[in-house]
Amino acid sequence: MPIFRIYTNTPKSEIPDGFLLQASHFIAKQLGKPESYVTVRIHPEQMMCHGGSTDPCASVELLSLGSLGPTNNEHAKAISDFIEKHLKIPRQRFFINFVDLDSSNIALGGKTFG
Repeated sequence: MPIFRIYTNTPKSEIPDGFLLQASHFIAKQLGKPESYVTVRIHPEQMMCHGGSTDPCASVELLSLGSLGPTNNEHAKAISDFIEKHLKIPRQRFFINFVDLDSSNIALGGKTFG
């Protein structure tokens, strides 16, 4: 049930075609979760700055039931590589916030996971 959210000041016109599906597949593989549970949201053209500059930047969030914690360093490297490659945002220009969700706080199909 991963949710991958990217807020960026990158213009919508510079988001590559197919990015959402590429990101969905990437997150499913990275976390070992079924892609049918993955949600990806990108919010381009945000008014934002990072480190006192409005150069291309982002705020990245990965929420998941499990698959986070001790492996976050591996995830951070893989996500940074992915964002640099596809969105051309340098890894020094975004933070990644990892959130390990409680199963009783997430529902799908009218029923919580825990």
